[in-house]
Amino acid sequence: MSAKKITDEEVVSVGKKRKIWPLLLGTLVFALAVVGTVSIVNTVRAKIVEYREQSEDTSAYARYLTWVVGVDPDPFTDITKANYDSLLNIAACSLLSDEVKTGQYQATEDGLVVPQGDVESKFIEMFGTEVPILHKTVVGYGYEFTYSAQTKTYTVPLTGVVPPFVPRIESVSHTGGLVVLRVGYVSTSNVEVSPEGELEATQPDKYMDITLKQTENGFNLVSIVTLTMGEYQ
Repeated sequence: MSAKKITDEEVVSVGKKRKIWPLLLGTLVFALAVVGTVSIVNTVRAKIVEYREQSEDTSAYARYLTWVVGVDPDPFTDITKANYDSLLNIAACSLLSDEVKTGQYQATEDGLVVPQGDVESKFIEMFGTEVPILHKTVVGYGYEFTYSAQTKTYTVPLTGVVPPFVPRIESVSHTGGLVVLRVGYVSTSNVEVSPEGELEATQPDKYMDITLKQTENGFNLVSIVTLTMGEYQ
């Protein structure tokens, strides 16, 4: 079951989640911090955990899926039928955790000011042009990126963000020019770290088959399908 999405009144401080900071897996977390100038830090940017050895390098798939799984949109078989707010959320978070040179963005007392054009470019890069872009405020799990139609910008608060799930790629298959990834959604609240700092084995909360299409700039999301227990055991 997807984690309950947090409303404006239910937004929680990331500081309350510090107990899970030791398990920052690759692009699991992006932190916005002021160090001379505002910068976006991809903490421990290593590879996302994979359950089984694959015959091909899956790191590119894992990077793409970081915020697809982190935002956890409702399943869909056609990208035009996907929840738009979730897609915008994924694009904004992916942009901010994609080693962006944030020195080009203005920092104010309210946060980092990101031009809508950058979010729009990321949206098209990830999802193609079939879904019309409508700029609006992004509300996620403990964060909000406020959109201003007047300035055509998003204001990103100077806080860290921890998504509810991290992806674990179970298998990869290719069909008709598409790649189908069986992905385990591992809850960040259940992941444990040993005294030696090693990640303990953790079973995913659920599994999805996620289909991607290769593009010149990476991948486009095609569909997300829920798997039943009998399908992945």
